[in-house]
Amino acid sequence: MTTEGREAVIESDILYMNEAIEWAKGCNPTRESIPRVGAVIAVGNQVLGRGRRGTGTIGDDEHAEFHAFQQVKDKAQLPAATLYTTLEPCTPEVRSKPLECCTELILQHEIRKVFIGILDPNQGVTGKGLWRLQDMGVEITLFPHDLAERIRAINAQFIRSQQTLGATIIRPEDGETLRTHETHGKVTVQFQCLNPPTTSNYLLIMREGLCWPQSKPFRHVEKNIWEGDAFFGTAGEHVIHIVTANDLGRAAFEYYRKIVNLNLARGERLRRKFPEIHAMPEHDQKALLGGDYPGIQINGLPKGIRSEAAVRVIIAKSAS
Repeated sequence: MTTEGREAVIESDILYMNEAIEWAKGCNPTRESIPRVGAVIAVGNQVLGRGRRGTGTIGDDEHAEFHAFQQVKDKAQLPAATLYTTLEPCTPEVRSKPLECCTELILQHEIRKVFIGILDPNQGVTGKGLWRLQDMGVEITLFPHDLAERIRAINAQFIRSQQTLGATIIRPEDGETLRTHETHGKVTVQFQCLNPPTTSNYLLIMREGLCWPQSKPFRHVEKNIWEGDAFFGTAGEHVIHIVTANDLGRAAFEYYRKIVNLNLARGERLRRKFPEIHAMPEHDQKALLGGDYPGIQINGLPKGIRSEAAVRVIIAKSAS
């Protein structure tokens, strides 16, 4: 917030912002992925309701704004009230009960002004709550920088948890034997993640010092569940990784895809030039043309790559 913006905030606003932060400090979340959030609803010098998230009770997933609205005895006062919340209000996409998300509650109660401490670091929410409210004519003001820094400090673990994918592979299971000769080498890998995968996330297959980056994109199955296809060319033990790549890792994967495309184009040119190749058994074609999908020779994960989740699978040999 600029100096001019800070001056535009009246003394009572600063008082309620600080009160919301104190309520956030009183939270006792049961997991790192639950933020410490405080909310205050006020009209002038009168507080109508206060709330916090993360009371320490198992199964307590109600948000601070929800608790604050519950405290308001005279709902007719709400259109004249201001909401002060330490975290960006959530949107329908991240709630199992969309109409109970914080942005919808704010709109239902006709709140016209909201002060927000920090944007939600959850990639599925960041900026969406702010835009939703602004689009509906709600006036949005951010907390001053010094107060926002206090909110970031008490939510350090939560913010850190939102900066990772938080992935768990749920299919195939660790140690599972896969009969890929019956599925043309393809296996659907399904995983649950805290945050949606980005262009920096990949499926990676590793076996005996070789790795094979898999094609994208991932498909969204349901809330927090995604899947992608992995292809296996040989039998034996493999490890499936979901990884995050930095600029160096992405460059390596892009180069790999370039080599694969060159190999595929080269093989197609040779097949057109020598039609008799089509009549050859597949393993003889590979021996003549070389593999289309060469593994990257490595000792452990490549530089610039961080594994988020992994399972070991056994690719069964074909009976033929």
